[in-house]
Amino acid sequence: MVKNTAEQKVLDRAQARMIRFGYRKTSMDEIASDLKMSKNTIYKFFQSKAEIAQQLFMRLKENINRQQIVIERKEKDPLKIITSNTVFLQESLAPWFEHFLPDIKSELPGLWSDFVFFRTEKIMDIEKLIKKGIRKKEFRNINTAIAVRAYLGAIDSVINPDFLSRHKISFKEALENVLDIWSKGILFD
Repeated sequence: MVKNTAEQKVLDRAQARMIRFGYRKTSMDEIASDLKMSKNTIYKFFQSKAEIAQQLFMRLKENINRQQIVIERKEKDPLKIITSNTVFLQESLAPWFEHFLPDIKSELPGLWSDFVFFRTEKIMDIEKLIKKGIRKKEFRNINTAIAVRAYLGAIDSVINPDFLSRHKISFKEALENVLDIWSKGILFD
């Protein structure tokens, strides 16, 4: 956990660089230069660039968890909660998918695994919202376990840096399509 404002400044600058250029193309020298401090000063806070990436991921997770609590307190309708969470995730994760997460997948596979695990947990939370929607007669009576795993399977296959790059699809566009197909199907109304 980050303890002081100097550490926060290092993370803020590293985040800006890593989102813009990727993990691989960001050096500790560049972060230090941006902050007008020595690299040794950064090493007092973080042992490595990998540790900075881990802290950035922790901060991202905390932000997502915090915002989801706010959404669930504000909204009572399960569909609005799912929609609001999806919009929030599109906005908060989209910048990370262009450069940072593709690099993390190859450079820090353990951190990529942590990201996939976190994403899976968040998707599995949808099951209780679907059950609530079924109880309130807002959703069809479906097998919630299959519905959530179908969504998770689509996310695992499509919201993947390799797939997005290969098909030249943005994270936002892919997430919108997965949600649309999952929630409405492919048939006309």
